[in-house]
Amino acid sequence: MLCAAVLGTFALAGAAAVAADPTADCKAAKLRSIERLMCRSPMLSRLDAELSRVYALATGPKAGAAAPAIRNEQTAWLAERAACVRSRAQEECVRDLYLARIAAIRAQSRQARAADKNGISLGPFAFRCDGIDAALDITYVNTDPGLAWVTIKDQSYPLVQQRSGSGARYEGNGTLFWEHQGEARWRGTTNSPEATCKRAPKA
Repeated sequence: MLCAAVLGTFALAGAAAVAADPTADCKAAKLRSIERLMCRSPMLSRLDAELSRVYALATGPKAGAAAPAIRNEQTAWLAERAACVRSRAQEECVRDLYLARIAAIRAQSRQARAADKNGISLGPFAFRCDGIDAALDITYVNTDPGLAWVTIKDQSYPLVQQRSGSGARYEGNGTLFWEHQGEARWRGTTNSPEATCKRAPKA
């Protein structure tokens, strides 16, 4: 099987082929490089493979009107990913960029959501929360641990799944989203009150 990090990097850039030996690919990666980081992280490799999958659906032969914009945005995204090598928290930087990109493509392209049984991402799902006039949109990515990307207006939050006695609980830097059977609790910051939310009907 091809190294997901190498496969995704080439697939997203539009290359036609990759090396056949994944071990050699990962060994050839520079010591302080995104490719080396991804080859040693199962989570990042899974995120890379999932982004390759949704990107291919969103820009392939059956792609919709959003395809040109998605292609154009990819170059800037790859530059952002490369810049993560200068971050003190490299893996978290790359993780959050992948999570945001998967969520953005799924939100832009209906085709990217057309084969969810083949991937690990779901959504976005809309929730309406008490006291908040804008919808809360959440995209899930089933890695280990699970991840979620929440957007409200122009604010976005990367969340990591936590242990929970019931439902699915996600947290990150004081932010909380806890869903159970179509209802949820949302807290934007550590000191903000929790709001009760309900899943909005599909449009």
